[in-house]
Order: sequence, then structure tokens, then C-alpha cells
Amino acid sequence: MYENALQPSENFRKMARKSIQAILLFVLTYFVLVSAAVGLTMLSAFAGFMLIAAKPMFITIMLGGGLVCFGLLILIFLVKFIFKVNKIDRSHLTRVTQSEQPELFKMIDEIVAEVGTDFPKKVYFSSEVNASVFYDSSFWSMFLPVRKNLHIGLGLMNTISIDELKAILAHEFGHFSQKSMRTGSYVYNVNQVIYNTLYDNEGYGNFAQKLAGISSYFGIFVALANKIIGGIQFILKKIYDDVNLNHLALSREMEFHADTVAANVAGSEALITALHRLQLADYSLNNVFGYYNGKIKDKEKTNNIFPQQKFVMDFYAGLQDIRIENYLPIVTEEHYSKFNKSKLVLKDQWSSHPSTADRVAHLKKLDYPLKSYGSGIAIDLLVNKDMVLQQVTKKLFDAIDYGDSPIISDADKFEEDFLEDQRQNAFHRLYNGYFDFRNPLNDLEVVAFEKPVLSFQLRANDFFSDENLSLIYLHDGINGDLNTIKQIDDKFFEIKTFDYDGKRYTQTDCSELIKRLESESEELDNHLKKLDIQIFEYFLGLSFEQGRNDEFANFYGDYKAIHSLLESQNSCHNKIVQVTSFMHERTAVETIEQQMYLVKDEEIIFKEELLKLLTNPLYAEQITAEEKEQIEKFMASNYKYFAGGSYFDFQVDELFESIRLFAKIINDTNFKSKKKLLDFYAELENINKLVAG
Repeated sequence: MYENALQPSENFRKMARKSIQAILLFVLTYFVLVSAAVGLTMLSAFAGFMLIAAKPMFITIMLGGGLVCFGLLILIFLVKFIFKVNKIDRSHLTRVTQSEQPELFKMIDEIVAEVGTDFPKKVYFSSEVNASVFYDSSFWSMFLPVRKNLHIGLGLMNTISIDELKAILAHEFGHFSQKSMRTGSYVYNVNQVIYNTLYDNEGYGNFAQKLAGISSYFGIFVALANKIIGGIQFILKKIYDDVNLNHLALSREMEFHADTVAANVAGSEALITALHRLQLADYSLNNVFGYYNGKIKDKEKTNNIFPQQKFVMDFYAGLQDIRIENYLPIVTEEHYSKFNKSKLVLKDQWSSHPSTADRVAHLKKLDYPLKSYGSGIAIDLLVNKDMVLQQVTKKLFDAIDYGDSPIISDADKFEEDFLEDQRQNAFHRLYNGYFDFRNPLNDLEVVAFEKPVLSFQLRANDFFSDENLSLIYLHDGINGDLNTIKQIDDKFFEIKTFDYDGKRYTQTDCSELIKRLESESEELDNHLKKLDIQIFEYFLGLSFEQGRNDEFANFYGDYKAIHSLLESQNSCHNKIVQVTSFMHERTAVETIEQQMYLVKDEEIIFKEELLKLLTNPLYAEQITAEEKEQIEKFMASNYKYFAGGSYFDFQVDELFESIRLFAKIINDTNFKSKKKLLDFYAELENINKLVAG
């Protein structure tokens, strides 16, 4: 390995020192509190026993017992973390052994030897696009050696190269590469202890309630103990904020260090290309999950989700003109940052991971050469690959009750359904994603549909160029930055300095910068509106040339009529969701009874909006017979939802199903009307191209 590659950076050491200092402050404070609690426990116990001994009777026994419990409760609160064990859920994991997967274990063995750490205790597979090292932790983990387990997601192996897998695994083991790195692990465990003391109090709360329930005498002392514990928590929370901030800063440095180890083991580029592709890989797998979630009611599942993940990933890569190399999309930095045009740089104190952009910049600066381990996709390292993929897929679907005789769908059906869904629910490629982020003009007067006099010579592709698309991203980026800077100016969160477009600013500079960005946003907005008008006039001109201007006006009329209702419909939906939100939470009976008056008032308005949907012919196409029956049944009801201290579950379910259907219908109808208009545009352009020859 390169000399000093495994040595933590100076910044890491600095963050480690600050974390240790914060923890020492906490330990000192904690020691004082525990000492006081021990003294208070002994004193209250002594007083309790003396009270009982002085005059043994029911009242003195209860008061004496209460005094003993008073001291013990405070002490138990402060030391309960010693008995807390944080166990990692393994129900979704499948253990794998060296005899089953010798090639994969050979790679792990070589990485472990090169990094200089211990071989994992156990290795597990899951379906995720992820890899991690984990272990069950407790207070004693800080003092006793704990062997770590390795988790590898097959959704990850299915979408990265062998070299990229080596880099990712080296990153995970890089967290534990040397003794000096144990500082980070130690800080993590201390942080867990502090968190448990402050916030993880359900078990303690139940114990205190049981004590209070024994007698009203005990209840008095439990209430008094809780008051003192509240004061202890107030003191510890003040220190915890500093401890946690330093821990998060150290965690970010640990990520950079682990990346350095990975780059040294496999090469900088191997980790960079993996980082750029992970978002696409995860999005693709979630698409597959979404498809089968929608098939649960049909009892339909698959034996192997991973070829379908790869199909979706390759489809989206083709859609974005991402080149394929060795069967994998090469997502460049340009593609990855395409949608993010923010120029604002904040040091995110509350993030435990640096951004992908920062990690890539760090890896590029290292510029370690590629150390090729082998060609091909990482999933091909597996012995009996298909059987393993099916086994992990089965565990995924076993968590769902499909009843008797589930239907096993093949890959061909998935691909056909996916492509059909794209045809039905995606805009034509002509638009290059332009209308994914903008709507056609919807505030046009009748005069706008008169035959235009075109003063420009452009083709449709010119309107939807990458340059024009980048204006949308830039506009969104400026507005996002503007919103954040306004929050800084309002002191919503404390930021001493920040960078914008390569320049350093302070909080006092915000007002001037806000004015500048508002001006830039308005200028871009005006430019995009002019572009929208040109697009409208271009296609209007085509419709006149082809004698289809009446169709054009009809499509636009439907789109405008539907879009004009959307704002009020969304307002109605948001209000009914807001006033019923308490039904999802544990709420006092008195509060529920009061809130129900608001629900019934809002229900009247909601039912009126539902009636408008059913009677408006523009929505008929998006309402199935079953949905119509469901809505009519709800509209005819006079549900109470709650009485006698209990919810009527059936009635509540009917309400929330109607709310869901309302949102689905208005959004689907709006989208379909927009798509019909844009499909008509594309049809006009195709005919125009044929005529132009």
C-alpha cells in the first residue's frame, strides 16, 4: 500500500481530539450526577428505613418504601444503559459461508490482509443496494473486542463491477483498519450510551408507572423522581449537543479515511464510478419493488428480482444517453450532477456523511491508479448465482402473505408491463425531460389560438435542447439556494459563514445576496416563460399547417379546465389530511372528541369536491366502476368515526380510502390531460418531419 495511506489525516486527529474532549466533559458531569444519585439513594434509603423503624404502620411503610424507590429510580435512570444491548435486525439477511462462495471470500480475505484488519465474524446477503459492517453493541463493546459482521446487498453486486465491489468492501473495512481508527468506534459507542440515557426511556417509563400504580404514596415519590430526572436530562442534553456535533464531524472524517483506504486498495476511479452509479441502481431496484407492491392484490410475485433491476437500470441509462461499458452504465460526474445546479456550500454540521460530490473530489485528489481484480459484473463472482438470487428474492417475498397459490411472474411479463407503463406514464422522448419539470402554458385567452405569425425558424429539438433544460435546473437551483439563504437570514439555523458561487459570505451578507438571487430567478423565469410561449406558438403553427387547429384547441381546453381546478382540489385534500392526521397517532380521548368536530366540518367540503369529480365528464376516464361505487358509498354515509372511547375502524378506513382515491383521481387526470396534449404535439412534429422529408 502507499506509505501512510492507512494513517488518519490531521483533520481526522483534530476531530477525534475534539470528540474526546466533549466526551470527557460529559463523563465528568455524569460522574458528578451519579455520585450525587448514589448519595441521594443511600440517604433516602436510610431515611425510609428509619421512618419505618421509628413507627411501623401502613403509612410509614408506604412512605418509607416510596423514599427508597425515589432514590433507586434516579440511580436506575443514570445506569440503565449498562444493560442496554443494541441488536441489529437480521430477519432480512441470508448468511453465506466460505464453502458456498469461495471466490467472494477470497476477495474479502485479500482485502482484509491488505487493510490489516480482522476477517468478519459472519457474512450476510440481502436484496439491498448497499454494503455495511455491523455488530450488536452495548456499553461493554467499548472495553471488550467485538468482531464485526459484513453485509453485502445483491442489488449492489448486480449493478457494479468486480473492481468496484473490491473498492466498496475496502471502504467498509477501512473504518477498522488500524488501532488509531478505534477512536471513531469508541466515540460511536459513547454517543449511543448518551443517547440511551437521554431518549431511550420506554422501559424505564413502564417500570416507573408500575411503581406508581402500587400506591398513591409511591406515586408521589415517582413524580418527584421524574422532576429531578427532568433536570438531569436538561443538563445532559446541553452537553449531548456538543458531543453529537463532534461525533458527526468525526464520522465525516472517518468516511474520507475509509475512501482513502478503498482508493489505495482498488484505485480512485473504481470507487468514483460506483458512487456515481449507486443512485441509479437503487432507483431501478425501487421501481421493481414498486411494481410488485402493486401486484400483491393479484397474488403475483417473481422468483428473481435482480435481472429485472438490471433491465430497468439499462432502460433509464438509455433514456439519458448514458453509455454502457462492460454491461454497466457509466454515470459520469456530468450526468450525476445534472439536476443539481446549487451554488451554495454549507458545512452540514448535522450530517454524518460527506456529500458524494465531496467524496469524489477527495478521491480525484488522491488519484490512486486502478488495481484491476478481474473483469465482469460483481454478481458473477457467485457460485450457483441464479440459485442465490432466487433464495434472497424468496426471503424478500416471504414477508408478504400471498394466500394460496401465488402467481409466479416471469421476466418477460415484467419487461412488457414496465415498457407499457413507460408508454402510458412518461412523456415523449422529443421533450428531453423538459415537461417533467414544467407545464404547458395554462393561462391562455381565446385570442391566443388564432393563427400565429411565426418570426423564428426553429425545430422542436431546438426548444428541448440540453441548454434549455439546464435553465430549468439552474432556476430550481437558484430558488433552492434562495430559500436556504432566507432561512439563514431569519436565523432559522446558526451558520457563521457559507460559500456561494465560490465566494465566502456571512449572515450579515444575506440581504444583499437575497436581492441578487431574486433578480436572477426572476430573469430566468421570464426567459423560460418566453420559451414556453415560443413552444406553444410553434405547435399551434403546425396544427394550422396540418388543418388540426380545432383538435389543438380541444386538447388545450381540456388540459386548461382540469389544471385550473387542481389548486383548489389540492387545498381541499391537504385540509382533510391535516384535520385527520391525529387519527394516525396516540391521542387523548378528550382531544379526539374535540377534533372530530373539525373532521365533520371538513368532511362536508370534501364530499362536495368528490361529487364534482363524479359529475365532471373530464374525470370519468380515470374513475373505475369500483372506485365510483366506493366514493358514492362514502358520500351517502354519515359516519361518526369515534364513540365510547374507541374508533370505528371500518368507518375510519372508508374515510382514508376516499381521501386516497381523491388524490389519485385528480393527479392521474391532470397528468393524463397533460400527456394527451403533449402526445398531440409529438404527433404534429412527426408529421412535420415526414413532410419536410
